[in-house]
Amino acid sequence: MKERTLQDAIVQFRKNIDDSDYANLGAKGKYLTVPYRIKFVRDFFGERMSIQTDSTELANGSHKFKANIYIDDKLVSVGESKQMKNADKEFEKQQTVSIGRGLSILGFFGDELATAEEMEQFLKPKVKEVAKAKPIVKLVPKAKVNIEELANDWIEVLKKTAENSTSLSNYEKNLNVLRKEYISDLHQIYTDLIQQQRIDSAYISLQKQITNRKI
Repeated sequence: MKERTLQDAIVQFRKNIDDSDYANLGAKGKYLTVPYRIKFVRDFFGERMSIQTDSTELANGSHKFKANIYIDDKLVSVGESKQMKNADKEFEKQQTVSIGRGLSILGFFGDELATAEEMEQFLKPKVKEVAKAKPIVKLVPKAKVNIEELANDWIEVLKKTAENSTSLSNYEKNLNVLRKEYISDLHQIYTDLIQQQRIDSAYISLQKQITNRKI
């Protein structure tokens, strides 16, 4: 019996997606949850697939996550995310986001605008507080975002996606989905002209590599 390939899995994944599989956010869009994607690849590959996550504590006490996805003991995709705040369950949420990004880079994504975990913060209703005497509040400075690290992460995504793209149109289609997953990071990178220039240069170079590959 022929062993089922990654290409077979992606084709079947895309065919099996039904509108009812999406969680609808109304004007905010829709998404396929990370658990939905994990269940599919687990059912399809069984023990052939493994997902390993690592976390690195940053200087501000938050964490950076990396999800390594293996098929037949071969590393096929890496997803990363950063914990930007020390809120309740934020550690677990960002760990899940890293897995979702790894699966998206590998080809397992729907037509979602963002992952459920990243949209959640925008969907929480604003609670009006009852007027009362203002307590003394200790202000905690916001963690400084390392934009160079964000840019490095995105350049790696550009490179990995280029490796798995057969044409410029295919490359751009894959990137359009990933841009939605990394929208928060990309907005922050855009504020740094030097890092944005690095990304633009890498993007143009990779486009040329794909074009030359077809000659």
